[in-house]
Amino acid sequence: MKKILFGAVILAAAAVVFAQAAQSDETAGGQDETPIQDETILESGDLAVTVSATGTIAPLRQVGLAFEFSAPVAEVLVMEGQRVTKGQVLARLDTRELNIALANARVGLEAQQVAYDALTAPPREVDIAVAQAALSVARAQSGTVAQGAEATQLEIARLQAEIARNQLWQSQLQRDLAYAVPPAVRDYLEATGQEVPDTTQMAQDDVRPELNRADYEVLIADANYAALQSEGADTAGLSAAYAQIAAAQAQLERLLNGPSEMELQIADVQLQIARLALQQAEANRSRAALVAPFDGIVIENNLVGGEIPPQGAAIQVADLSGYYVDLAVDETDIVDVREGQRATLLLDALPGVNITGRVTRVAATPARAGQLVTYIVRVTLDLTDEPLRACMTATATILVNELQDILVLPNRFIRIDRATQQAYVTVERPGRFEEVPVQLGLRNDTTSQIVSGLEAGQRVVLLPRATFNPIPGT
Repeated sequence: MKKILFGAVILAAAAVVFAQAAQSDETAGGQDETPIQDETILESGDLAVTVSATGTIAPLRQVGLAFEFSAPVAEVLVMEGQRVTKGQVLARLDTRELNIALANARVGLEAQQVAYDALTAPPREVDIAVAQAALSVARAQSGTVAQGAEATQLEIARLQAEIARNQLWQSQLQRDLAYAVPPAVRDYLEATGQEVPDTTQMAQDDVRPELNRADYEVLIADANYAALQSEGADTAGLSAAYAQIAAAQAQLERLLNGPSEMELQIADVQLQIARLALQQAEANRSRAALVAPFDGIVIENNLVGGEIPPQGAAIQVADLSGYYVDLAVDETDIVDVREGQRATLLLDALPGVNITGRVTRVAATPARAGQLVTYIVRVTLDLTDEPLRACMTATATILVNELQDILVLPNRFIRIDRATQQAYVTVERPGRFEEVPVQLGLRNDTTSQIVSGLEAGQRVVLLPRATFNPIPGT
Protein backbone atom coordinates (compact mmCIF):
# COMPACT_ATOMS: atom_id res chain seq x y z
CA MET A 1 0.00 0.00 0.00
CA LYS A 2 2.89 2.32 0.89
CA LYS A 3 4.56 1.42 -2.38
CA ILE A 4 1.44 2.36 -4.33
CA LEU A 5 1.11 5.70 -2.48
CA PHE A 6 4.79 6.52 -3.01
CA GLY A 7 4.47 5.75 -6.72
CA ALA A 8 1.48 8.04 -7.00
CA VAL A 9 3.45 10.91 -5.37
CA ILE A 10 6.33 10.40 -7.77
CA LEU A 11 3.96 10.41 -10.75
CA ALA A 12 2.32 13.59 -9.48
CA ALA A 13 5.63 15.31 -9.01
CA ALA A 14 6.76 14.26 -12.45
CA ALA A 15 3.53 15.64 -13.91
CA VAL A 16 4.13 19.01 -12.20
CA VAL A 17 7.71 19.19 -13.45
CA PHE A 18 6.58 18.21 -16.93
CA ALA A 19 3.84 20.84 -16.85
CA GLN A 20 6.26 23.59 -15.75
CA ALA A 21 8.72 22.58 -18.40
CA ALA A 22 6.02 22.58 -21.01
CA GLN A 23 4.83 26.01 -19.87
CA SER A 24 8.38 27.37 -19.93
CA ASP A 25 8.92 26.01 -23.42
CA GLU A 26 5.63 27.47 -24.53
CA THR A 27 6.49 30.89 -23.07
CA ALA A 28 9.91 30.89 -24.64
CA GLY A 29 8.51 29.78 -27.93
CA GLY A 30 5.92 32.61 -27.83
CA GLN A 31 8.63 35.35 -27.30
CA ASP A 32 10.82 33.80 -29.96
CA GLU A 33 7.97 33.92 -32.40
CA THR A 34 7.43 37.72 -32.01
CA PRO A 35 8.94 39.33 -35.20
CA ILE A 36 11.72 41.88 -34.40
CA GLN A 37 12.32 44.37 -37.22
CA ASP A 38 15.46 45.93 -35.72
CA GLU A 39 17.37 46.06 -32.45
CA THR A 40 20.26 47.92 -30.82
CA ILE A 41 22.07 48.25 -27.53
CA LEU A 42 21.83 51.68 -25.88
CA GLU A 43 25.36 53.08 -25.68
CA SER A 44 27.16 56.37 -25.10
CA GLY A 45 28.23 58.48 -28.07
CA ASP A 46 28.43 61.96 -29.59
CA LEU A 47 25.54 63.93 -31.06
CA ALA A 48 25.78 66.83 -33.50
CA VAL A 49 22.95 69.10 -34.71
CA THR A 50 23.42 70.74 -38.11
CA VAL A 51 21.62 73.09 -40.49
CA SER A 52 22.06 72.64 -44.23
CA ALA A 53 21.47 75.05 -47.12
CA THR A 54 22.69 75.58 -50.66
CA GLY A 55 24.29 78.63 -52.28
CA THR A 56 26.87 79.74 -54.84
CA ILE A 57 30.48 80.62 -54.13
CA ALA A 58 31.46 84.28 -54.53
CA PRO A 59 34.86 86.03 -54.32
CA LEU A 60 35.83 87.52 -51.01
CA ARG A 61 35.57 90.99 -52.57
CA GLN A 62 34.28 92.10 -55.93
CA VAL A 63 33.63 95.65 -57.06
CA GLY A 64 32.59 97.38 -60.26
CA LEU A 65 34.55 100.57 -60.96
CA ALA A 66 32.90 103.42 -62.88
CA PHE A 67 33.87 106.97 -63.83
CA GLU A 68 31.94 109.78 -62.14
CA PHE A 69 31.71 111.94 -65.27
CA SER A 70 31.71 111.47 -69.01
CA ALA A 71 34.72 112.07 -71.23
CA PRO A 72 36.55 110.12 -73.94
CA VAL A 73 38.77 107.30 -72.69
CA ALA A 74 42.42 108.32 -73.06
CA GLU A 75 44.13 105.12 -71.79
CA VAL A 76 43.17 101.54 -70.96
CA LEU A 77 46.07 100.06 -69.00
CA VAL A 78 44.81 96.55 -68.09
CA MET A 79 43.23 93.50 -69.72
CA GLU A 80 40.75 90.93 -68.46
CA GLY A 81 42.45 88.26 -66.36
CA GLN A 82 45.33 90.55 -65.41
CA ARG A 83 46.43 90.69 -61.78
CA VAL A 84 46.49 94.18 -60.27
CA THR A 85 47.68 95.67 -57.00
CA LYS A 86 46.00 98.15 -54.70
CA GLY A 87 46.41 101.72 -55.99
CA GLN A 88 47.33 100.67 -59.53
CA VAL A 89 45.85 102.90 -62.26
CA LEU A 90 43.63 100.86 -64.54
CA ALA A 91 42.34 103.48 -67.01
CA ARG A 92 42.27 107.24 -67.59
CA LEU A 93 39.92 109.73 -69.24
CA ASP A 94 40.85 112.75 -71.35
CA THR A 95 41.74 115.48 -68.82
CA ARG A 96 42.39 118.51 -71.04
CA GLU A 97 39.33 120.44 -69.83
CA LEU A 98 39.99 119.34 -66.26
CA ASN A 99 43.56 120.65 -66.49
CA ILE A 100 42.28 124.05 -67.65
CA ALA A 101 39.81 124.16 -64.76
CA LEU A 102 42.61 123.22 -62.35
CA ALA A 103 44.87 125.98 -63.69
CA ASN A 104 42.07 128.55 -63.34
CA ALA A 105 41.43 127.42 -59.77
CA ARG A 106 45.11 127.86 -58.91
CA VAL A 107 45.14 131.38 -60.40
CA GLY A 108 41.99 132.23 -58.46
CA LEU A 109 43.56 131.04 -55.22
CA GLU A 110 46.72 133.05 -55.84
CA ALA A 111 44.67 136.18 -56.52
CA GLN A 112 42.65 135.74 -53.34
CA GLN A 113 45.85 135.12 -51.37
CA VAL A 114 47.37 138.33 -52.71
CA ALA A 115 44.22 140.28 -51.80
CA TYR A 116 44.18 138.76 -48.31
CA ASP A 117 47.86 139.52 -47.74
CA ALA A 118 47.37 143.10 -48.95
CA LEU A 119 44.43 143.54 -46.58
CA THR A 120 46.25 142.21 -43.53
CA ALA A 121 49.69 143.75 -44.28
CA PRO A 122 50.68 146.96 -42.39
CA PRO A 123 50.19 150.16 -44.47
CA ARG A 124 53.09 151.80 -46.29
CA GLU A 125 53.84 155.49 -45.96
CA VAL A 126 53.33 156.00 -49.67
CA ASP A 127 49.88 154.38 -49.48
CA ILE A 128 48.86 156.70 -46.64
CA ALA A 129 50.12 159.72 -48.57
CA VAL A 130 48.17 158.72 -51.67
CA ALA A 131 45.00 158.21 -49.61
CA GLN A 132 45.39 161.62 -47.97
CA ALA A 133 45.90 163.27 -51.36
CA ALA A 134 42.84 161.56 -52.74
CA LEU A 135 40.81 162.83 -49.80
CA SER A 136 42.03 166.39 -50.35
CA VAL A 137 41.18 166.28 -54.04
CA ALA A 138 37.71 164.93 -53.30
CA ARG A 139 37.05 167.71 -50.79
CA ALA A 140 38.25 170.37 -53.23
CA GLN A 141 36.03 169.03 -55.98
CA SER A 142 33.04 169.02 -53.66
CA GLY A 143 33.69 172.70 -52.79
CA THR A 144 33.82 173.66 -56.44
CA VAL A 145 30.55 171.89 -57.19
CA ALA A 146 28.83 173.50 -54.17
CA GLN A 147 29.78 177.07 -55.19
CA GLY A 148 28.22 176.84 -58.65
CA ALA A 149 29.79 178.63 -61.68
CA GLU A 150 32.99 180.58 -60.92
CA ALA A 151 33.60 184.20 -61.99
CA THR A 152 36.24 183.06 -64.42
CA GLN A 153 33.79 180.71 -66.08
CA LEU A 154 31.25 183.56 -66.34
CA GLU A 155 33.79 185.90 -67.90
CA ILE A 156 34.87 183.24 -70.36
CA ALA A 157 31.25 182.66 -71.38
CA ARG A 158 30.68 186.46 -71.81
CA LEU A 159 33.79 186.80 -73.94
CA GLN A 160 32.75 183.80 -76.04
CA ALA A 161 29.38 185.53 -76.67
CA GLU A 162 31.15 188.80 -77.64
CA ILE A 163 33.52 186.92 -79.95
CA ALA A 164 30.61 185.18 -81.64
CA ARG A 165 28.80 188.50 -82.08
CA ASN A 166 31.91 190.18 -83.53
CA GLN A 167 32.34 187.32 -85.96
CA LEU A 168 28.73 187.81 -87.05
CA TRP A 169 29.30 191.54 -87.54
CA GLN A 170 32.43 190.96 -89.56
CA SER A 171 30.61 188.51 -91.81
CA GLN A 172 27.81 191.03 -92.38
CA LEU A 173 30.30 193.84 -93.11
CA GLN A 174 32.12 191.70 -95.64
CA ARG A 175 28.82 190.95 -97.29
CA ASP A 176 27.81 194.61 -97.46
CA LEU A 177 31.17 195.66 -98.83
CA ALA A 178 30.88 193.08 -101.55
CA TYR A 179 27.59 194.61 -102.79
CA ALA A 180 28.26 198.35 -102.06
CA VAL A 181 28.51 200.96 -104.98
CA PRO A 182 31.90 202.72 -105.09
CA PRO A 183 31.72 206.51 -104.27
CA ALA A 184 33.04 207.62 -107.69
CA VAL A 185 30.39 205.62 -109.44
CA ARG A 186 27.72 206.97 -107.10
CA ASP A 187 28.83 210.58 -107.81
CA TYR A 188 28.84 210.00 -111.55
CA LEU A 189 25.37 208.51 -111.54
CA GLU A 190 23.99 211.34 -109.46
CA ALA A 191 25.67 213.96 -111.74
CA THR A 192 24.29 212.44 -114.86
CA GLY A 193 20.86 212.09 -113.31
CA GLN A 194 20.97 208.24 -113.33
CA GLU A 195 19.41 206.14 -110.57
CA VAL A 196 21.81 204.72 -107.99
CA PRO A 197 21.04 200.97 -107.46
CA ASP A 198 19.88 199.81 -103.96
CA THR A 199 22.47 197.13 -102.90
CA THR A 200 20.92 196.54 -99.45
CA GLN A 201 18.03 194.53 -100.84
CA MET A 202 20.43 192.62 -103.05
CA ALA A 203 22.61 191.77 -100.04
CA GLN A 204 19.61 190.61 -98.04
CA ASP A 205 18.47 188.32 -100.85
CA ASP A 206 21.93 186.74 -101.13
CA VAL A 207 22.21 185.23 -97.61
CA ARG A 208 25.17 182.99 -97.35
CA PRO A 209 25.37 179.81 -95.14
CA GLU A 210 28.29 181.14 -93.14
CA LEU A 211 26.20 184.07 -91.97
CA ASN A 212 23.51 181.70 -90.69
CA ARG A 213 26.16 179.65 -88.88
CA ALA A 214 27.62 182.78 -87.30
CA ASP A 215 24.17 183.83 -86.18
CA TYR A 216 23.58 180.42 -84.55
CA GLU A 217 26.91 180.60 -82.76
CA VAL A 218 25.89 183.93 -81.27
CA LEU A 219 22.65 182.45 -80.02
CA ILE A 220 24.47 179.46 -78.46
CA ALA A 221 27.10 181.63 -76.77
CA ASP A 222 24.41 183.95 -75.34
CA ALA A 223 22.46 180.94 -74.05
CA ASN A 224 25.58 179.47 -72.34
CA TYR A 225 26.34 182.79 -70.73
CA ALA A 226 22.77 183.16 -69.46
CA ALA A 227 22.79 179.60 -68.12
CA LEU A 228 26.00 180.16 -66.15
CA GLN A 229 24.60 183.36 -64.70
CA SER A 230 21.54 181.49 -63.35
CA GLU A 231 23.36 178.22 -62.41
CA GLY A 232 23.40 177.11 -58.74
CA ALA A 233 25.00 174.08 -57.05
CA ASP A 234 24.87 170.80 -59.07
CA THR A 235 22.94 168.34 -56.86
CA ALA A 236 24.03 165.22 -58.74
CA GLY A 237 27.62 166.39 -58.92
CA LEU A 238 27.54 167.30 -55.25
CA SER A 239 26.32 163.79 -54.32
CA ALA A 240 29.06 162.22 -56.39
CA ALA A 241 31.63 164.48 -54.75
CA TYR A 242 30.41 163.53 -51.26
CA ALA A 243 30.62 159.85 -52.23
CA GLN A 244 34.22 160.34 -53.34
CA ILE A 245 34.99 162.00 -50.04
CA ALA A 246 33.45 159.12 -48.09
CA ALA A 247 35.37 156.52 -50.11
CA ALA A 248 38.64 158.39 -49.71
CA GLN A 249 38.03 158.84 -45.98
CA ALA A 250 37.24 155.12 -45.56
CA GLN A 251 40.37 154.13 -47.47
CA LEU A 252 42.50 156.39 -45.32
CA GLU A 253 40.96 155.11 -42.07
CA ARG A 254 41.41 151.49 -43.18
CA LEU A 255 45.08 152.15 -43.84
CA LEU A 256 45.55 153.86 -40.49
CA ASN A 257 43.40 151.54 -38.35
CA GLY A 258 43.66 148.28 -40.31
CA PRO A 259 40.76 146.25 -41.76
CA SER A 260 37.56 145.74 -39.80
CA GLU A 261 36.52 142.41 -38.38
CA MET A 262 33.86 142.06 -41.06
CA GLU A 263 36.40 142.74 -43.83
CA LEU A 264 38.74 140.14 -42.38
CA GLN A 265 35.94 137.58 -42.22
CA ILE A 266 34.90 138.28 -45.81
CA ALA A 267 38.47 138.04 -47.04
CA ASP A 268 39.01 134.81 -45.11
CA VAL A 269 35.80 133.29 -46.51
CA GLN A 270 36.79 134.25 -50.04
CA LEU A 271 40.21 132.67 -49.49
CA GLN A 272 38.64 129.47 -48.17
CA ILE A 273 36.28 129.35 -51.15
CA ALA A 274 39.24 129.64 -53.51
CA ARG A 275 41.03 126.81 -51.68
CA LEU A 276 37.95 124.61 -51.86
CA ALA A 277 37.62 125.36 -55.56
CA LEU A 278 41.21 124.22 -56.06
CA GLN A 279 40.61 121.05 -54.05
CA GLN A 280 37.48 120.35 -56.08
CA ALA A 281 39.39 120.81 -59.33
CA GLU A 282 42.14 118.49 -58.12
CA ALA A 283 39.58 115.89 -57.02
CA ASN A 284 37.84 116.09 -60.39
CA ARG A 285 41.08 115.42 -62.18
CA SER A 286 41.95 112.56 -59.85
CA ARG A 287 38.54 111.00 -60.56
CA ALA A 288 39.50 110.85 -64.21
CA ALA A 289 41.48 107.71 -63.37
CA LEU A 290 40.20 104.31 -62.21
CA VAL A 291 42.38 102.87 -59.44
CA ALA A 292 42.36 99.31 -58.09
CA PRO A 293 40.89 99.39 -54.55
CA PHE A 294 42.65 96.16 -53.53
CA ASP A 295 44.88 93.40 -54.86
CA GLY A 296 42.93 91.23 -57.26
CA ILE A 297 42.20 90.23 -60.83
CA VAL A 298 40.41 92.14 -63.58
CA ILE A 299 37.44 89.93 -64.40
CA GLU A 300 35.67 92.36 -66.75
CA ASN A 301 36.82 95.31 -68.90
CA ASN A 302 34.23 97.33 -70.84
CA LEU A 303 36.44 100.25 -71.90
CA VAL A 304 37.56 101.14 -75.43
CA GLY A 305 40.15 103.84 -76.08
CA GLY A 306 38.72 107.05 -77.56
CA GLU A 307 35.12 106.17 -76.73
CA ILE A 308 32.81 107.36 -73.95
CA PRO A 309 32.78 104.88 -71.01
CA PRO A 310 29.57 102.93 -70.32
CA GLN A 311 27.00 104.07 -67.78
CA GLY A 312 27.54 101.04 -65.53
CA ALA A 313 30.73 99.39 -64.33
CA ALA A 314 33.66 100.09 -66.61
CA ILE A 315 36.01 97.57 -64.97
CA GLN A 316 35.25 94.70 -62.55
CA VAL A 317 37.96 93.73 -60.06
CA ALA A 318 37.69 90.66 -57.81
CA ASP A 319 39.76 89.52 -54.85
CA LEU A 320 40.18 85.77 -55.39
CA SER A 321 42.34 85.23 -52.32
CA GLY A 322 39.24 84.00 -50.51
CA TYR A 323 35.61 83.03 -51.07
CA TYR A 324 32.29 83.03 -49.27
CA VAL A 325 28.84 81.58 -49.85
CA ASP A 326 25.52 83.16 -48.86
CA LEU A 327 22.95 80.61 -47.69
CA ALA A 328 19.17 81.04 -47.43
CA VAL A 329 18.34 79.40 -44.07
CA ASP A 330 14.72 78.62 -43.17
CA GLU A 331 13.14 80.60 -40.34
CA THR A 332 12.71 77.41 -38.27
CA ASP A 333 16.48 76.82 -38.27
CA ILE A 334 17.87 80.36 -38.10
CA VAL A 335 17.39 80.59 -34.30
CA ASP A 336 20.20 78.05 -33.83
CA VAL A 337 22.69 79.71 -36.19
CA ARG A 338 25.36 81.95 -34.67
CA GLU A 339 28.43 83.75 -35.95
CA GLY A 340 31.58 81.71 -35.52
CA GLN A 341 29.95 78.30 -36.02
CA ARG A 342 31.85 75.82 -38.16
CA ALA A 343 30.57 74.62 -41.52
CA THR A 344 31.43 71.92 -44.05
CA LEU A 345 30.75 72.43 -47.74
CA LEU A 346 30.28 69.94 -50.54
CA LEU A 347 30.66 71.21 -54.11
CA ASP A 348 29.01 69.69 -57.16
CA ALA A 349 32.09 70.57 -59.21
CA LEU A 350 34.45 68.84 -56.73
CA PRO A 351 32.77 65.61 -55.61
CA GLY A 352 34.30 63.99 -52.57
CA VAL A 353 36.13 67.15 -51.52
CA ASN A 354 35.20 68.69 -48.17
CA ILE A 355 35.72 72.44 -47.85
CA THR A 356 35.50 74.00 -44.40
CA GLY A 357 34.39 77.46 -43.35
CA ARG A 358 32.92 79.57 -40.59
CA VAL A 359 29.73 81.62 -40.21
CA THR A 360 30.71 85.30 -40.42
CA ARG A 361 27.34 87.01 -40.83
CA VAL A 362 23.72 86.28 -39.90
CA ALA A 363 21.04 88.58 -41.37
CA ALA A 364 18.77 90.31 -38.88
CA THR A 365 15.94 90.81 -41.38
CA PRO A 366 14.33 88.13 -43.56
CA ALA A 367 14.25 87.68 -47.30
CA ARG A 368 10.69 86.86 -48.37
CA ALA A 369 9.70 84.91 -51.45
CA GLY A 370 5.93 84.53 -51.33
CA GLN A 371 5.11 82.56 -48.18
CA LEU A 372 8.71 81.38 -47.78
CA VAL A 373 10.70 83.24 -45.15
CA THR A 374 14.47 82.78 -45.07
CA TYR A 375 17.48 84.54 -43.59
CA ILE A 376 20.79 85.01 -45.36
CA VAL A 377 23.75 83.42 -43.57
CA ARG A 378 27.25 84.07 -44.89
CA VAL A 379 29.88 81.35 -44.54
CA THR A 380 33.46 82.43 -45.26
CA LEU A 381 35.54 79.55 -46.58
CA ASP A 382 38.87 78.60 -45.07
CA LEU A 383 41.95 78.84 -47.24
CA THR A 384 42.37 75.78 -49.43
CA ASP A 385 44.44 74.54 -52.34
CA GLU A 386 41.38 73.16 -54.09
CA PRO A 387 40.58 74.77 -57.48
CA LEU A 388 37.63 76.85 -56.37
CA ARG A 389 35.89 79.15 -58.84
CA ALA A 390 33.25 81.83 -58.45
CA CYS A 391 29.62 80.75 -58.96
CA MET A 392 30.24 77.07 -58.08
CA THR A 393 27.25 75.50 -56.31
CA ALA A 394 27.92 74.43 -52.73
CA THR A 395 25.85 72.72 -50.04
CA ALA A 396 26.90 73.89 -46.59
CA THR A 397 26.28 72.00 -43.35
CA ILE A 398 26.56 74.26 -40.31
CA LEU A 399 27.30 72.67 -36.93
CA VAL A 400 24.94 74.48 -34.56
CA ASN A 401 25.28 72.21 -31.47
CA GLU A 402 27.31 69.20 -30.36
CA LEU A 403 27.30 66.93 -27.26
CA GLN A 404 29.83 64.25 -26.38
CA ASP A 405 29.65 61.06 -24.29
CA ILE A 406 25.88 60.97 -23.88
CA LEU A 407 23.26 58.22 -24.33
CA VAL A 408 22.16 58.30 -27.95
CA LEU A 409 19.50 56.32 -29.77
CA PRO A 410 18.50 56.24 -33.44
CA ASN A 411 15.22 58.07 -34.05
CA ARG A 412 13.64 55.00 -35.69
CA PHE A 413 13.43 53.28 -32.27
CA ILE A 414 11.49 56.18 -30.74
CA ARG A 415 7.72 56.61 -30.83
CA ILE A 416 6.15 59.93 -29.90
CA ASP A 417 2.51 60.11 -28.82
CA ARG A 418 0.87 62.80 -30.92
CA ALA A 419 -1.62 63.71 -28.22
CA THR A 420 0.79 64.02 -25.28
CA GLN A 421 4.11 64.41 -27.13
CA GLN A 422 5.51 61.76 -24.80
CA ALA A 423 8.33 59.66 -26.25
CA TYR A 424 8.33 55.84 -25.84
CA VAL A 425 10.93 53.13 -26.48
CA THR A 426 10.41 49.33 -26.58
CA VAL A 427 12.90 47.37 -24.45
CA GLU A 428 13.34 43.67 -23.80
CA ARG A 429 12.43 42.31 -20.36
CA PRO A 430 12.84 38.67 -19.20
CA GLY A 431 10.22 36.75 -21.11
CA ARG A 432 8.55 39.84 -22.66
CA PHE A 433 8.86 43.25 -24.37
CA GLU A 434 7.94 46.50 -22.62
CA GLU A 435 7.29 50.02 -23.95
CA VAL A 436 8.77 52.55 -21.52
CA PRO A 437 8.54 56.36 -21.54
CA VAL A 438 11.80 58.30 -22.00
CA GLN A 439 12.89 61.95 -21.84
CA LEU A 440 14.63 63.25 -24.94
CA GLY A 441 17.27 65.96 -25.15
CA LEU A 442 19.13 67.19 -28.18
CA ARG A 443 18.00 65.77 -31.51
CA ASN A 444 19.04 65.79 -35.12
CA ASP A 445 17.63 64.18 -38.24
CA THR A 446 18.79 60.66 -37.32
CA THR A 447 19.63 60.49 -33.59
CA SER A 448 18.29 61.69 -30.25
CA GLN A 449 19.75 62.14 -26.80
CA ILE A 450 18.20 59.96 -24.07
CA VAL A 451 18.13 62.05 -20.89
CA SER A 452 16.23 59.57 -18.66
CA GLY A 453 14.15 56.39 -18.79
CA LEU A 454 16.89 54.03 -20.08
CA GLU A 455 20.32 52.91 -19.03
CA ALA A 456 23.38 52.07 -21.02
CA GLY A 457 23.55 48.47 -22.15
CA GLN A 458 19.78 47.94 -22.45
CA ARG A 459 18.51 46.12 -25.51
CA VAL A 460 16.09 48.27 -27.53
CA VAL A 461 13.96 46.67 -30.24
CA LEU A 462 11.72 47.80 -33.03
CA LEU A 463 8.53 45.72 -33.35
CA PRO A 464 5.69 45.98 -35.81
CA ARG A 465 2.93 47.93 -34.14
CA ALA A 466 0.24 45.60 -35.47
CA THR A 467 1.77 42.49 -33.84
CA PHE A 468 3.27 43.91 -30.67
CA ASN A 469 1.54 42.70 -27.47
CA PRO A 470 3.21 43.70 -24.24
CA ILE A 471 1.29 40.96 -22.25
CA PRO A 472 2.38 37.44 -23.39
CA GLY A 473 -0.17 34.53 -23.42
CA THR A 474 -3.22 36.76 -23.86
